[in-house]
Amino acid sequence: MTDVRCPRCGGPLGEQSARSRLTTDRDVRICTTCGTDEAVREAAGRTPVPFGDWPVR
Repeated sequence: MTDVRCPRCGGPLGEQSARSRLTTDRDVRICTTCGTDEAVREAAGRTPVPFGDWPVR
């Protein structure tokens, strides 16, 4: 098993990953915590954390 990390926070991706809202086809996998954060930010009308600010690229 490989140690897959979330590109948004650097934490473990986990068994049930989310899809980032930063791409229209949502092909970037992120952990569920980051997925929840993106959903909450969107619902609050806040901008998403840009790719350039993600610690893992």
